[in-house]
Formats: sequence, C-alpha cells, structure tokens
Amino acid sequence: MTKKTWEKQLIQQLKPLPKEERKKILDYYKEIYGDKLEEGVSESEILAEFGSPEECAARILAEEGIEWETVERKTGNGASVAELVGLFFLSLILILPLAITAAALIISFAAVSIAGIAVSVAGIFYALLSHFFMTSSSGAAIFINVIIGLVLVGVGLVLFVGFYLSSKYLAIGSAKALTWIYTRRYIK
Repeated sequence: MTKKTWEKQLIQQLKPLPKEERKKILDYYKEIYGDKLEEGVSESEILAEFGSPEECAARILAEEGIEWETVERKTGNGASVAELVGLFFLSLILILPLAITAAALIISFAAVSIAGIAVSVAGIFYALLSHFFMTSSSGAAIFINVIIGLVLVGVGLVLFVGFYLSSKYLAIGSAKALTWIYTRRYIK
C-alpha cells in the first residue's frame, strides 16, 4: 500500500467527522510521515507503524466517541447496486452523447487539418510553378501569384496547428471530465 492509498482510505473511514477535522488529522499524519522519512524510515515501515487505515480510523473515532461498527456499515468499500445502476444510466444519458460529439469534433478537426495540409502543399506548388504556366504575364503578376501561394501555405499551416491543438485539448479535457465524474464520489 502506498501513502496516497493509505491516506485516501483513512479519509474514507473518517467520514463521520467534519471536513476540517479530517484535514487536521491527515495533516498530522503527513507531518509524522515526513519526519520519519527524513530519519530514513521506509514508507512501508511508516505505514506499518501507523496501522491499517481502518485501525487508525477506529482509534481516532473511539477518541471522538463514535462507534466503529456504525462507521463500518456506513462506509462500505464496494459500491451499492443502486450506485452502479445510477452510474450506468449517467453514462448512457450524459457521457455517451458527449463522447460521440467529442469523437465527431475530433474527426472533423482532423479532416480540416488534412485540408489545411493540402492547401499548404497546393500553395507551395502554386508559388513554385505558377510563373511557368503563365504565358503572357508580367513580373508583377508572377510576384502576386507567388505571394498568393505563400499566403495559402500560411493559412494551411495555421489551420493545421489550430485544429490539431483544439483536438488535443478537447480529447484531454473530455478524459479529465470523465475521470472527474467517475471518481468524485470517493474524493470528498
């Protein structure tokens, strides 16, 4: 068990206490952990010294006059069937349409990015080859055509970079939102 897991389980077991009290208790154990770590004691030895989160919570709650059995029944480790069914329907109703929309946006951004690359390539060819195919143009017309080609290259690159970054952050944001929705019931 890691320190982070131990702390998360301890907080879960201390739910009958007010939030400020839980924070004070967690800060106390963090301070002790840091001191012992500086003394050269390993993480596993420190956590063994603290005891399991359940034992530690039982001691703390006993000092507060709260019965351990009551807490154990209120804070079971597994999710209830109603919670799982609710989470399933939340996924179907809320998450599935959002995921489909995000996927459609990413696909459309990819298509626009590919179009941007195509415009860039066409702009380069246009800039390089346009003066060969102009039979009766002046130097100014050739220059304008080269400028137009370079502008198309710039537009294509800007579109590609913009839509690439938009797709990337949309995907990351969607993943974080899903993670938050599914894990928020454990972090209180």
